[in-house]
Amino acid sequence: MNVQEALNVFGLSGELTDKDIKSAYKKLALKYHPDRNPLGAELMKAVNAAFEFLMANIDNINQFQSDDENASYNYGEELENILAALSGLSGVVFEVIGNWVWISGDTRDHKDTLKEMGCKWAAKKKQWFYRPEEHKSRWNRKEHSMDEIREMYGTNGKRRATGRKAVEARA
Repeated sequence: MNVQEALNVFGLSGELTDKDIKSAYKKLALKYHPDRNPLGAELMKAVNAAFEFLMANIDNINQFQSDDENASYNYGEELENILAALSGLSGVVFEVIGNWVWISGDTRDHKDTLKEMGCKWAAKKKQWFYRPEEHKSRWNRKEHSMDEIREMYGTNGKRRATGRKAVEARA
């Protein structure tokens, strides 16, 4: 995750202070609280990862934002839409790690739908993934296992989509 990707989770841009970021975090924490939103637990994983990244890099936020006006958008809303679509796919298992969504389970029947949603296939991991559009593979080409990725981003839960109802499953 970089500064721009983290800001996009909150839909923020421009000159920002820690107060702006905390305010945006509180707003999304209310919106995505699991008691209010059935996908809230997964959405909060991305929000928490972005918040922790931004607070750890608070001194560099304004310095490392993209100058491209098109680089800023609300990835949080995009992520919410993707998770809602995934929760309607029978037999699909998804997990938010950082600001990426990893998709496994019975995906063969949903291959075309996943492609239409913008998901990509990770051949080495034998899973689908959805990521922020601006995220491109960088210099770090080290291969990480899913457990290593979960550990880096502090998550261990998956959600299994069964028809219209998503049920929490532990890895």
